[in-house]
Order: sequence, then structure tokens, then C-alpha cells
Amino acid sequence: SIKILTNEVETLKEEKDVVDGKLARLVKSSKDFENIIESQRSKKVKEGVGYNVVPPPAVDLYLSPKKDLSWAGLLEFVDDTVTDYSRPSPTVEKGPKGDK
Repeated sequence: SIKILTNEVETLKEEKDVVDGKLARLVKSSKDFENIIESQRSKKVKEGVGYNVVPPPAVDLYLSPKKDLSWAGLLEFVDDTVTDYSRPSPTVEKGPKGDK
């Protein structure tokens, strides 16, 4: 029983050593990666010259507002521009019993 537990402790120590080694390599790789990224940046960017934290707004990204907003139910904004100049022809309606 004690021998089994001792063997299990040894096995766990070996597994821990393997995991610790992997962790150490991961930390080193992460630092190496950060160094590579940093070396790719130009000196101007590092100094803050010519670098914007917030990029400038895109040109012509948004359209200007339109006059016709009738789709929103706002009748005062309905486009009332006349596009049809024809005059409707007069019609004569008959009464219910055919009166003129």
C-alpha cells in the first residue's frame, strides 16, 4: 500500500516535470514571439510619430440624409415634388338609378 502510493507520487512528479518543461518552453516561445513582433514595428511607430491610436474616419462612409422619410410615418417629411404634370380627364358618374 505504501509502496503503491510511493510509486504514484513518483509518477506524478515525473508528469509534473514534463508539464513544467512544456510550460517553460511555452513562456520562452511567447517572449520570442513578442520580440519578433516588436522588431517588425518601425521606429516611427514605436516613437508614436505618424501613428494614430484611433484610425481616422473613412471618407464617404455614410450617406447624407434624404428628404423623403415617409417610410418612418413622418408625414411632414414626405417628398411632395411634382413629377407628373398631366391633367386627369374629367369623368361623369351616374347616379344609383341611372340618373344623369
